[in-house]
This record gives sequence, structure tokens and C-alpha cells, in this order.
Amino acid sequence: MKKKKVLFFVQDSVGGAERIAVLISKILDSNIFDIKFVVVPYSDVANSIEDFLPKETKRVNIGKVRPVLKMFRMFKVIWREKPDIVFSSVLQLSNKILPYRMLFPKTKFIIRCENYLYTYSRIQKLEVFLLYRLANKIITQTREMKDELVNESKIPQSKVVVLENPIDKNLIAEKIQNVSNPYSSSKKHIVASGRFCFQKGFDFLIQSFSLLKKKRDDIDLYILGANDGEYKDEFDRVMQIASDCGVIDDVHCLGYKSNPYPYIKYADCFALSSRWEGLPNVLIESLHLGTPVAAFKCVPIVERIVEHGVNGFVALPEDVDSLAEAMDKALLLGRVSSNYSGASIEEFKKVFAE
Repeated sequence: MKKKKVLFFVQDSVGGAERIAVLISKILDSNIFDIKFVVVPYSDVANSIEDFLPKETKRVNIGKVRPVLKMFRMFKVIWREKPDIVFSSVLQLSNKILPYRMLFPKTKFIIRCENYLYTYSRIQKLEVFLLYRLANKIITQTREMKDELVNESKIPQSKVVVLENPIDKNLIAEKIQNVSNPYSSSKKHIVASGRFCFQKGFDFLIQSFSLLKKKRDDIDLYILGANDGEYKDEFDRVMQIASDCGVIDDVHCLGYKSNPYPYIKYADCFALSSRWEGLPNVLIESLHLGTPVAAFKCVPIVERIVEHGVNGFVALPEDVDSLAEAMDKALLLGRVSSNYSGASIEEFKKVFAE
């Protein structure tokens, strides 16, 4: 049987959308699908999708070029490869490849919706309204995301399927194999992970941490994630808040880590302070590693992931007092477990095989 040729368009970055794209590529049967990654540059960031791509992965690099030339090169790859399926997991790429759908009627275009509509600008919402209906299939991470696309963007319900993010258990096991505790002090360690951008709410986290610090002195905070380049201004703003709150010496910003899992595994609490998320991968990974969580209810699914009082505590959105209380309680839980499973391998295979 001839294999189906699949092109995965991904940004050269290591956000949740990129990592899920890599995981989906691993899920698909290599005896049925011939997958090639098309790596598109993403600003001037230190991290790279190469940190998570298996060495044997086929790939094409678009290269750093102007936006118009970038679109042409993406078109040229589709023209040259003549794939059976094209996949994209972020709006910034989906809005560039979906217009080509009409030029390649035999190619199936599958896209993944990485965020809720309310987080998008007016122009982005218009792009979703006009372009997403061109896709053959749209993967959303939650049922609320699907409802938004169907009810607000008027996308036909038959095009949209809900597949909650799976956990890359094999990768995590590999990353924590034979690793030691990265923390040197005997304090209780709170950890957070994500790029220093407004979305991640690290300003809220610092304020919550400072409130908790007044109650107990045996804690420190580690933040893993890119804090240079385009994220430098937000990093400086958050660090000024830490200085103003008097906790600058207890906040450790380690920058991007290609392997964040030892820090999460050996932490006493993982904190999610985001203003919004799609489906927070790092939250489900923390619970998978047995680390209790304290999380803003930034999206409805957080309450379905976190068993309040069992493996973590859910805080009111953007409420620093509530998050401080959640962290304080989570520190008492010890090691925890999670019932989260995500979509099955068969469900993902079905979307690509249809």
C-alpha cells in the first residue's frame, strides 16, 4: 500500500502547539504515513523545534525571509511535494497555507486551533471566519473551542472535531531518566514554565508569590522559559515587580530549558498563572509527573484537569490572593496522581486516515 505523504507546517519554536504537532507525528503509523516537517522561522528566539524533533525526522527549512517570500516558499514546498495531507497547528501558519487549498483540490488540509477566539485580534478573528472553512478538518482542544468556531465563526460542525491533547509519556520518561534533583536548597520549590509574554501572567505569579512569602519564608520560585529577544521587555517588567515586592532574591529565572522536566518533577508545586490558554500542556505534564498544581481557572478545562483538593487547587482568574492561597495549599499535598488521558491514538489516526 502506498504511504500517504503528509507535510507538517510548524514554527521554529517550542510552544505547546509545536510540541503537540511533534507528538501527533509520532502517533501516526509510519507504515501508513510518510511525514515531513516544514520548519518556518519564528522571530528571534533561543529555543528551536529541533530540540524535540527525532533525529530521523524528514524536514525542510523555509529560512529567514520576508513574509511575502515566506508564503511563496511554503507554496513551493506544497507544489513540489504534492502531499496527500497538509497539517498546521497555529493560526500564523494556517492563515498562509489555507488559501492554497483551492489550488490543491486533491490535498486534504487539516488544521489545529490552538487558542480561543476571544484571545484573537479583530483581524485574526476575520481570518478564522474567512479561511478556516476552507479546511477539510479542524482539530480543537476543547469542546468550548469547538462551540466558538461553530457558533461565532459559523464553521460547519461536521468539519470540527474535539481532540484533547495527549501526553508524550515516552518523551517525558526519556527526559527524566537518570536525572538528579536540580534544586540545591532545602526550601519548598514552586515552579512555572512558559515564555515571558503577557499571556503567561508572570506578573500575577510574582505578586501571589510575594503574598505567600509574607506567610512562610521556606519557599522560592523558579520560572523556566525564554526571557530574551522579543520577551525581554516583559521579562524586565516582571522583574521590576519582583524587586518592588521585595522577592527578587527568591525568584530564579533560568531562561529556556530544552529539558524542563527535572525541575517540574522535583518541585513541590507547579503554578499556572496564565491569563488565557488553549489547553495547558505543562499543567497536565506536571500532574503526570506527580507534582501538585495551583492554577488560575483561565479556561474552563482547568477545572476538569485539576481535581480540586486532590492533586491541586484551582484559583479564581487573575486573582493574586486566590493563587497565593492555592499555592500554599498545594505545597501540603506531596506527590499526586492524575486521571487525565487526552484523546486516544486511534482518534488522531482517524482524522488523518479519513
